[in-house]
Amino acid sequence: MFGPKTELRLIAAALSAALIIAAPLQSANAATETYPSTIKFLSDKFVGGKALDGFTPGTPDYGFTLEAMLQRKAAGQKLSDKLFIPTKAVLADNLTLAKSIVGSYAYGPDKSVKAGVAGKFLFTSIVIGAPNAPLRNAVVADLKKAIAANGSITTSFGNTFDYAWAVLGLATNNQSKLANSVATYLITMQRPDGGFGMDQTGDTLKSSADATGIALQALALAKKSANKTQLATEQKALLAAAAYLRTTQVNGDHWEAWGDIDVNGTAYAAMGLKASGSGISKISAWLKTKLAPTGGLVTPWSNGSGDAFATAQAVAPLIGLSYLDLLPKPKK
Repeated sequence: MFGPKTELRLIAAALSAALIIAAPLQSANAATETYPSTIKFLSDKFVGGKALDGFTPGTPDYGFTLEAMLQRKAAGQKLSDKLFIPTKAVLADNLTLAKSIVGSYAYGPDKSVKAGVAGKFLFTSIVIGAPNAPLRNAVVADLKKAIAANGSITTSFGNTFDYAWAVLGLATNNQSKLANSVATYLITMQRPDGGFGMDQTGDTLKSSADATGIALQALALAKKSANKTQLATEQKALLAAAAYLRTTQVNGDHWEAWGDIDVNGTAYAAMGLKASGSGISKISAWLKTKLAPTGGLVTPWSNGSGDAFATAQAVAPLIGLSYLDLLPKPKK
């Protein structure tokens, strides 16, 4: 499973060669800024109002779709907005797993659960407020079956995004003990430099901003319900990961990858730092410089126009938030 930036990296590299060159209780605190043009940009990218197309036209990418839903809420779109109604169908309110959309995108051809997408579905359902508890319970049950006693995920091959999203999904769906078990295993994949890489294969062994950023968010949420031993381990990992991001930052406000600016990686890194307690005002200001008049964020390969995939992951940190800030606040 590709991470949120890996496919973009591959496309950017190809282009360079050719040209020789990501049940609630109350709504979360409202953002101090809203971005109506960005809401419109993202909403317009949803084909039929339901999902973002992936890199193949006509084929939905539900991983980016779920994150775009998070970004639309972060940007200030009301969940009662009529444009959100068909979008929420991706979360399959009140349907059984067999009849739901999630059954088609969170499971492989062999019916094995895709841990990362399943976790993202679970987390997004809570943020958006989808009344789909029976469906979430079914996905949680399947995700639990894929997790070994040591916290490793049997359907994943050391993919940081799979592990992090599984932690986020479990922690927000009454599975904090299991979330910490997975988080503890995730820490075993941390690199000597303190960062996290996409997975354990090929040229992905190097740490990256996006993998480190999502891992930071997962660990920051898990530690809120960790036992004493887990808390010490998670806090140490958080400090090392945040230090990695600070040492690889360019000009104190963004990150680069594959020889160019990395909007998606910068967004994920910013959210990770925010979740772990660091200020991100300079990074948010940098992201604002990448806003196109149409409301989308510009990338090196979008020819000056807004890029749907970057915008689907970068609105929350542009406002100064992480994904954890979008979670509902507990009732007092």
